[in-house]
Amino acid sequence: MEINATILVSTISFICFIFIMNAILYKPVMEIMAKRQSYIDDNKQDAAENHKKANILIEDKNTRVADAQRKSRDIVASKADAIKEEKSKIINDVKQNTSLYFDEQKQSLAVQKDELSHQMKGDVADLANRLTTKLMGVGVSFQPLNEQDLDRVIDEVMRKNA
Repeated sequence: MEINATILVSTISFICFIFIMNAILYKPVMEIMAKRQSYIDDNKQDAAENHKKANILIEDKNTRVADAQRKSRDIVASKADAIKEEKSKIINDVKQNTSLYFDEQKQSLAVQKDELSHQMKGDVADLANRLTTKLMGVGVSFQPLNEQDLDRVIDEVMRKNA
């Protein structure tokens, strides 16, 4: 093989072409690619930081929501307990008032019963005296009924009517 001047000139021109292309084309393209890679890396890093911040905010929001729910449940429970307590107090007051009212009414009815019973005993004795006077005539001595006999007769009549 012979080395002639064309091969030498072609080799020198190829090497010059590589240096010129490196200076004109490859270095700017490599710089643009480096800037682009740096931009992508910076954006990835910013995205990762924003993702961490978002997770922290989400956790904070969840904590606040949980606290608010717990507080609202506590408030509702305390209000419900207060209402139950007030309700039971009102019910107890009403029960006590109705119990007192019924006791008073029972006492009043017992007093009225005793008064009517006493009045009725007198009326029954008077009626018995009149009946015996009409049936037997005037001048017949009659001994009025005693309390026990009168009570026994009234009780018998009450049982028959009941």
